[in-house]
Amino acid sequence: MALGQERMESKRMIFREATIEERPFLFQEGYKEWPKNRTFEQYCFDNSKDDINGIRYILDEGGQIVCSAVILQLESIDERTVYGFGSILTSQCFRGKGYGVELVKKCIALNCNENTIIILYSDINPSYYKKLGFRILPQELQKYPKSICMAYCEDNAWHELINVNKDIIPDYF
Repeated sequence: MALGQERMESKRMIFREATIEERPFLFQEGYKEWPKNRTFEQYCFDNSKDDINGIRYILDEGGQIVCSAVILQLESIDERTVYGFGSILTSQCFRGKGYGVELVKKCIALNCNENTIIILYSDINPSYYKKLGFRILPQELQKYPKSICMAYCEDNAWHELINVNKDIIPDYF
């Protein structure tokens, strides 16, 4: 399924695209986790670029944003559609309750098919994403020592992906 507006409900949770009005809150939450020696204004500027080629999704429970992520359209690899999965964040007070897992699953279901590769750079223990079906790219394809590049795709796409030149792998986004 292509990037697009989708709304799914699970119990009281609503999976949907974030609104423009919600972006300041999402940026505030993201800045707490990834300031990277930037001012808040610079963080907002840098991350607003994602909105050009991507869609921000949230899980809303009872009108409150509990977690968010962005899916970016990237350059294709061997004629396969490639998405970047980034800024995956569960607000501090909602962690450990399964919201992040639920958001990742819903984003995958919305954007993945047999011709799709979803790339993410994990800044946390990659086992979190491995249990959701992401695989760690071989060492020779890794670009950053502190962020592990992982992919979610079907076996045929995986076998093609692990045989590409390292320059084909998207940079950290």
